[in-house]
Amino acid sequence: MIKKEIERILKSVLKQENVPAEGLLVETSAHADYTTNFALRLGKWQNYHSPMEIASFLAAKVPKSQIIKEVKIAEPGFLNFFVDQKEAAKLLVKILADPERYGENETGKNRLARVEFVSANPTGPLHLGNARGGPLGDSLASVLQANGYKVTREYYDNNIGTQVDIFGDSLIGLIKQKLGAEFEPDRESSYQGEYLQELADKVIADLGLNLANLDSNKEQIKKRGIETLFEEIIQDCESIGIKFDEIYRESDIQNELTPKVLEELKQKGLTKEKEGALWFAPNDEFLEDREAVLERSESRRPTYFADDIAYHKIKFENNPDLVINVLGSNHHGHVPRLLAGIKAVGGDPSKYKAILYQYVRVKRGEEIVKMSKRAGNFITAKEIVDEVGSDAFRFFLLIHAPNTHMDFDLELAKQNTSENPVYYVQYAHARMSSILRKAGDLQPGVNLELLSSAEEGALVKKILQFSELVEEIGQSFAVHQIPFFATSLAELFHRFYETHQVISEDLDLTQARLYLIKATQITVANCLKLIGVSAPEQM
Repeated sequence: MIKKEIERILKSVLKQENVPAEGLLVETSAHADYTTNFALRLGKWQNYHSPMEIASFLAAKVPKSQIIKEVKIAEPGFLNFFVDQKEAAKLLVKILADPERYGENETGKNRLARVEFVSANPTGPLHLGNARGGPLGDSLASVLQANGYKVTREYYDNNIGTQVDIFGDSLIGLIKQKLGAEFEPDRESSYQGEYLQELADKVIADLGLNLANLDSNKEQIKKRGIETLFEEIIQDCESIGIKFDEIYRESDIQNELTPKVLEELKQKGLTKEKEGALWFAPNDEFLEDREAVLERSESRRPTYFADDIAYHKIKFENNPDLVINVLGSNHHGHVPRLLAGIKAVGGDPSKYKAILYQYVRVKRGEEIVKMSKRAGNFITAKEIVDEVGSDAFRFFLLIHAPNTHMDFDLELAKQNTSENPVYYVQYAHARMSSILRKAGDLQPGVNLELLSSAEEGALVKKILQFSELVEEIGQSFAVHQIPFFATSLAELFHRFYETHQVISEDLDLTQARLYLIKATQITVANCLKLIGVSAPEQM
């Protein structure tokens, strides 16, 4: 709201002075309500040889405005804007007029986005490493929808390949043991864990296996094992509020589309034969002369990379405006190859964005939790959700930027104290709900200019930043800013509530403060909705 008005005013000033507005960026600031470093970006201009001189000139040119109370300059060339608190408070009426849509905009109207996330290793339960991408991708999809995009949430099931073959051999070997045959697994390469024991028992029951029909059912065993784990992964995703619009299986793509894509690449002269294998060799700027195998030499079986090119051809079929993959940081080296592949099959690499997330370490207080009881060598998402709940699971995984390593503290996530950020935010919402229930219906014609204290002003200005934040994240994809914003907003509310009596004998002031609490409650609820966390009315 306010940011756009400041941008509009500045652009008008720059146009009058024949200064290109390219690079103009208005942001919130710890030293003012809003700031811009445009003078620093401009460098020298006309007779002004320093950013401070330019900033001073522009500050003098900014016309008087109801919303802008004061403009100041600060070293080394910042232009700082201070908002008129009474005028800002009047804007709360707009929030209450359409509460469910507060934060939404139409910057992405008529634009299509595809977001793929989770796409977990199919040979075991959903572990915390893959699961970090779940709330991240799902919340990003929600933010894009709030910006007007039509969004497709996608899951890619890598249900074939070398690891699936090794997994199948491990499962078959374990089933042999369970049926009474001698079998000694290769401890170095075979899959282990209690989950495999459970899976073997289930597959034996599902397929009616015995020693007599075991050999004739080996492919069915592998297929049923992978399908069962896939079903568990999808159930685990649903337990944290994630549902996918489209699910693609690598086996289907390899059978139906990959051969056509490989032929297309050959016809375009983007492949070569070397060492008995088929290589992708486009001499592309994305690859930096690093070639990649499309078909293996020993079997001529397509590689994961070949199937992934085919999968991304599907993604770009309907000319989407944005294609996002949320991937673990171990995919870093895969991204340049994929960009080259996208370009090779007619996609637009500029519309592709990979969001890479780092490793999650699980702690219980100061103690590091190293392994799962069920999976053996990794922590499953289900174990975490069962212990701390879906809300804490999502909030904790989102509050850190994806490119940073993080610790997930199980004990903190369960605490009903202000130290637990998700509890702190939810408690603020419940407290606001309680106040509003006690107060009854809000009265029309409220005088919001009565919200004149510093605590009220800070809360008003923070609330009005929410719609700006949603629009910014629609371009930056920095979803971690939402739980951080929600925590800051809750803190400002608690500070306001502890220093001001809301319901008093002053009926006009009471109504103004109730309006402020209602606007805060709406904003907190819409924050939490975007990240898939509940906003309880009571706690």
